[in-house]
Amino acid sequence: MNVLNSFGLIAAYMATHISPTSFVYFSFFGLTFPIWLTIEVLFIVFWLFFSKKLMLISFVTILLGFNHVTNFFAVNMIDSKMTASVKILSYNVKIFNLYDLENRESLRDANFKFLQEEDAGIYCFQEFYHQETEGVNPFITKDHLVEILNTPYHHERYTHEMSHKRYFGVATFSRYPIIGKGEIAFENDANNFCIYSDIVVNEDTFRVFNGHLGSIRFQNDDYKFFDETEDKKKYVNEEAGQRIYNLLKNAFIKRSSQAEKVAKEIENSPYPAIFCGDLNDTPVSYAYTQFEDQLDDAFVASGNGIGQTYIGKIPSNRIDYIFYDPDLKSKDFETHSVSFSDHKAVSCWIGK
Repeated sequence: MNVLNSFGLIAAYMATHISPTSFVYFSFFGLTFPIWLTIEVLFIVFWLFFSKKLMLISFVTILLGFNHVTNFFAVNMIDSKMTASVKILSYNVKIFNLYDLENRESLRDANFKFLQEEDAGIYCFQEFYHQETEGVNPFITKDHLVEILNTPYHHERYTHEMSHKRYFGVATFSRYPIIGKGEIAFENDANNFCIYSDIVVNEDTFRVFNGHLGSIRFQNDDYKFFDETEDKKKYVNEEAGQRIYNLLKNAFIKRSSQAEKVAKEIENSPYPAIFCGDLNDTPVSYAYTQFEDQLDDAFVASGNGIGQTYIGKIPSNRIDYIFYDPDLKSKDFETHSVSFSDHKAVSCWIGK
C-alpha cells in the first residue's frame, strides 16, 4: 500500500511536466495531490513505530517533489524589504451574484465595501459583470467601482454581450495610468480570456496580465454527485461518473494550451510582468507550471498556510494566483476570508 501510494504521489508530480494533451491521466493525480501527500505523511508516522527503515519509502518520495509541497503549503515569517511598491488584489467576483435576486444588491454592496477597505492600487477582476445604466433594471458595478476605489484608469474585455446591454468578462482597475492595452484570445474557449495592461507606477512600468483560464463547467447535478447530503442514488451512476470524468479531462486539455499561450506573451513582455488570475487549476498542475517557470508565486514567497481560494468541492484548493517577475519582490500576501463569491480574493504588495 505504501509503495502504491508513492507511485500515486510521483504521478502527481508528473502532472506538472507532462501536458494533458499528451497524457491527461497524470492531471487527475495532480488534482488529488493533497490526498496522496497526506497518506504519505501518515505512512511516515506509521513506520516510525514499526520500521524506521521502511519509513524511507515515503520520506524519499516526498523529498523528490518537495518543491510541490512548498507550493502547496507556505511558511513565511519575515517580510521582504521593498522601496517603491503597489498593492494588487485579484478576485473572481462571480458576476457579483447577479442571479441571486433576493440578496444580490446587499451582497454587491458588501463586496464593494470590502474592496474599498482593501485600498489597493490595482484590482484584477475575473467573471466581472457590467451593465449600461440605461439598460432594463440596471445592476450597476463598473461606474460605482471607479468612483469608490479611486481608479480612473480601467481596462475591460467582455467575452460577449448579453441582453439589455449586459456584459461579462475580465476587468482591471488602476489608480495609476494605463499607457498600453492588449488581449489574448483563446481559440478553444470564447468564454475565457486574458488581457494585459501596461501600468506606470511612479517611475516604473509593469505589464499586468489579468486572466481567467477554462472552467470545468460543472452543472448543478454534477455538484450533487459530490454532496454528502444529497440522495446519491440519482447522481452516483456510470453515466454521471463518465460525464464528470470527461468534463475534467477536457478542462485539463483546454487549459494547457491557454496557459502556454499566456506564458508566451509573458516571455515577450517588454516590461516586468505581473500575472493575476483564476487558473482553475491547482499548484500541482501543468497550467501552473507554465507561469512558475518564468515568474515567482506571491503566495509561496510571502504567504502562509494552504491558501485555499476556491470555496467549493472540486477543486477545493488554491486556484487563484498572483505571479510576478523574479526581479521584483512581494510581501504581505493575504487570502481574504470574505465569502461574497465562490472564490476568495487574494492580495499582496509588489515592488523592488
